[in-house]
Amino acid sequence: MFGTDSSQLLRRVAAVTPECRDRSDRRSPLRGEHFPVHANGREIVAQDGAIIAVAGDAAMSEEIVRRLNKTDWNDQEDQWAL
Repeated sequence: MFGTDSSQLLRRVAAVTPECRDRSDRRSPLRGEHFPVHANGREIVAQDGAIIAVAGDAAMSEEIVRRLNKTDWNDQEDQWAL
């Protein structure tokens, strides 16, 4: 199931410098006011301008942003349906 791509990704994540890891506010989970998030190169940025993550490359950050925003939208739709 996990091939070379997974091990390469793991190596890239492990190689991220401590400065990059500490750029997000780990004490604060994502909340509604953070959305929609957007990509700025490799960085994933919340609505308030805070960097919440750094992806391996720009294409990956775009995909993560797309999925996060879609999930947030789906969560909002679920709440409206109640």
